[in-house]
Amino acid sequence: MENQQVLDASNHKFNFVELLRNRSFILLWLSSTASFLSLSTYLFAEQWYIITELNKEASLGIVMMATMIPRVLFMIIGGVWADRLKKSQIMFISSLIRFLIVLIMIFFLGMSWLEIWPLVGFALIFGILDAFFSPANTSLLPILVPKEGLIRANSLIQSSNQIAMVSGPMIGGLILAVGSFIHLFLFVALLLFMTFLFSLFINEKENIKLKNKSTISELKEGITYVRSMQSLKSMLIILVIINFLFFGPLLMGIPLVVDKVIQGSALDLSFLQSSYQVGMLAGALMIGVLTIKKKKGLAILLMISTLGILLTFLGQIEKIWQGVLLLILMGSLSSFINVMLVTSIQEKSQKDKIGRVMSLVSAFSNGLVPLSYAFVSIALVFNFGISHIMMICGIGITIISFVFLAKSNVIKEEI
Repeated sequence: MENQQVLDASNHKFNFVELLRNRSFILLWLSSTASFLSLSTYLFAEQWYIITELNKEASLGIVMMATMIPRVLFMIIGGVWADRLKKSQIMFISSLIRFLIVLIMIFFLGMSWLEIWPLVGFALIFGILDAFFSPANTSLLPILVPKEGLIRANSLIQSSNQIAMVSGPMIGGLILAVGSFIHLFLFVALLLFMTFLFSLFINEKENIKLKNKSTISELKEGITYVRSMQSLKSMLIILVIINFLFFGPLLMGIPLVVDKVIQGSALDLSFLQSSYQVGMLAGALMIGVLTIKKKKGLAILLMISTLGILLTFLGQIEKIWQGVLLLILMGSLSSFINVMLVTSIQEKSQKDKIGRVMSLVSAFSNGLVPLSYAFVSIALVFNFGISHIMMICGIGITIISFVFLAKSNVIKEEI
């Protein structure tokens, strides 16, 4: 047994060394990291520009929906194309077009043409292009890395992506502290050009796949399967609650809290947005150590109710450090909930249906976020303050979680 453990440890170390010698993997790793950093910086710049330069915070949700809706709608097509075409080719074409789009945005900004509707148009294009880049990026890894190295490869890429999401708002805040929005968008363009170069030089082997079966029939089978499992239906309801009542008020609310509640700066916004990402990274690391094997459903519901309470408090902060602390806690809880839900779904689903089940979960999750943005935008139009919106949604999350705690034995016992 000891010899076998030594052999396993040796192989694990060998795989890591080989991974770092894999030129195509390194390029994919760098491409993914640069793309995530450009995305997080772009979103920060977009939000702060709308609030501080255009003074149209009620239109923030429209622009964010314009990014999310086409991403959801075109994601299925992007996945099909990723299976039929060279994935690296899709990646570098998508990155090149996004780079050119940002250059056009900079021209519009210099000419004082960058108003809401041009921003909506740019957001639509970004959402569509990301719907093609993301599936190609995630599905390329198994082609470049052998099966025994996939766990470590995924770990490296996911960790780097999370760090990039944390760094984007911080870098954006620093650039605006010493420069202008033109400098900030130039930085985004540089990152996208780097993504293009890294993707261009990936040596992707031909990956011949069988012609696809009937997509519609397999999708119907997956829907029927999900409907037949009460625990899966309950988990989907939980996802609906989280995404509708939580993510819209949170993601739209953070810049509004900075501007309207604490009258902060772009640097303050970068600290708050980064705090949530830091919390998510910390939560992802902790959940790997703190394994919860029993009553996971009960733990999930308790964490969701706590998330609602923290969202309520976030709208009432007076100091930047209070927001940082709350968002770190909220990010950690979000990671815990996400990892535990996904793990439960994988454990309960049949092996030949996990892919379809996860795609339906993703559709529910991403599909409701734009509706959440719309809800917050409508509330702002009717002169509801962001503090009141966060309080109403936070209390709603907590109440609904306690309803599930009281009545849903399926979740508490089966998950």
